[in-house]
Amino acid sequence: MTFAHISTRPITPIHLTSRACLLLLNCQFGYRDLAAWSSSTPPSVSNPAFDTNITALLASFRSAQAKHTDPADRPLIIHVQTRPVWTDHPLHVSKVGPWAAEVNPATGERAEVRNIDFLECAIPYTKDWRTGEFGFCKSFDEPDMDTWVPPPPDTNAPLRTEIISTSHTHSVWINTPLEKMLKDRRIRTLIIAGMSLEGTISTAVRMAHDLALTGKFCDIGNEEDADSRELQTDGVTVFVKDKEGKELVNMTRIVLVGDATQAYGTADAAAEIVHKVHLNSLREFAEIRETSEVLSAFLS
Repeated sequence: MTFAHISTRPITPIHLTSRACLLLLNCQFGYRDLAAWSSSTPPSVSNPAFDTNITALLASFRSAQAKHTDPADRPLIIHVQTRPVWTDHPLHVSKVGPWAAEVNPATGERAEVRNIDFLECAIPYTKDWRTGEFGFCKSFDEPDMDTWVPPPPDTNAPLRTEIISTSHTHSVWINTPLEKMLKDRRIRTLIIAGMSLEGTISTAVRMAHDLALTGKFCDIGNEEDADSRELQTDGVTVFVKDKEGKELVNMTRIVLVGDATQAYGTADAAAEIVHKVHLNSLREFAEIRETSEVLSAFLS
């Protein structure tokens, strides 16, 4: 099955309801360490508009959330943070570097930050497990389950609409609650962005497609064999119907925002080439769109 033909059509509206989710993957400071990720000379990364586009997507989702008085009606935002087990990994919790965006005017240097923490463009707004209070969570650490005491339950607290999920592997679906969260919310539109395109993003998109095709999030997935050229979207799901109107396929719509991710240059290919090649390879698994298209399609 391929989504390539959907990406070539004018974008269908995207309904920002409780069935929509923005999945932001690994927007972490450590990805600014080009020497750790790029083998090109000099080290390079694609898409300088990454931060701007992530900011715009997140702002639009938050604006849509604010329009719903009932938290249960709000679109969902999930921030995934990778926490590698390997101590020499660039995103290991022990690693720090001069990756902050702001430059100290006195020294001309950037402040040192933890590689694992969230970029300025993608700071989650969520509930602090330590205090039970809502706020911007610039730095997140998993609780020590041996000593952690949850805050008293608040029966009047709103449903969280921004969630932090941590991952210890290359796949955000392995040993994480992500699949269950999407299933519990019956997510029908999944918008994916973040870092890095050739690694986590590629893995996440491919597996998301397989999960959707087998009906793991909602709907029937693939019920009967169908011609992929007949695939359509109504702005909520993607589907194929036969001549009598029977649904052969009905699955979650997956949109990869191509210019809201980045790729790294290699010894053999420039960063922008790596970016284009990996985006093209994912057309079989997701609807590939640019930030401007996605923002213009949002309906809340």
